Amino acid sequence: KCCVWRVVNSEAPFYLVGSIHALSNKDYPLPGAYDLALKDSARFVFEFDPTRADEFEKKFEAAAKYPRGQDIRSKIDPALLSWLRQNILTLQPDSPRGKHPRVAGFDSELRYKPWWIAQHLAAPASYSKSSASRGLDNYFVDHARIARKEIAGLEPVDEHVAVMGGMSDRDAEFMLRDALSQPGDGAKESSRMYKAWRRGDTEALWAGDARLRKEAPSIAARLVENRNVKWVPRIEAELKTGKPTAIVAGALHFSGPRSVIALLQKRGYTIEQL
Repeated sequence: KCCVWRVVNSEAPFYLVGSIHALSNKDYPLPGAYDLALKDSARFVFEFDPTRADEFEKKFEAAAKYPRGQDIRSKIDPALLSWLRQNILTLQPDSPRGKHPRVAGFDSELRYKPWWIAQHLAAPASYSKSSASRGLDNYFVDHARIARKEIAGLEPVDEHVAVMGGMSDRDAEFMLRDALSQPGDGAKESSRMYKAWRRGDTEALWAGDARLRKEAPSIAARLVENRNVKWVPRIEAELKTGKPTAIVAGALHFSGPRSVIALLQKRGYTIEQL
């Protein structure tokens, strides 16, 4: 099985494609089900519209920083701040004359919010030999562009930014503590999720997120289930156009009892996994 599903009772071919954001060269060519979704679809709908990636990057960077006059010192536990100052060094690109990046102390990053720091601490560990540029989303975007197919997003840019940008101070601090306390686990967890994705094993994908659901249910809901609920009416609107379409989103959105698939089935759609 693959993380690809087809809506059986739709007017035109309609696919749900569970992506993983970082893959390596050895993952290509992809199993046939992914190519079928590529070939059959005239329209591709991603989590947000990738043709607006520059706008997203600017807004995401702005959302990652505190407003002028505020910084992380008043937002997180003093003991955590003290630990960060002693242990975290950040690489900063130097002047544009191509000098080597210089190592700066943590105090140079005080304006960044804890969730942004957590992402930048965890991301290298979780990607290791994989690269986001070779991720499934990018593969689909590139093919859609080359074939001049329609490209759209489930979330407006501002809504996509707000998934992380609108997080409470408390949840953001949890994410940072979690990234610091599980440095080796990030790579292990990514490897587990990757293997589950390769097998199309949604139960294992769902189980892989169990710790977050238990320890920080508000974050887990914010990242996945709350978005699923918003997306389903939008996906149904796409279904009703009668246009051959593929919805491409993180595989976790298609896993578990409150997944996009479960919510569509409740609305009367018959869905088969390929």
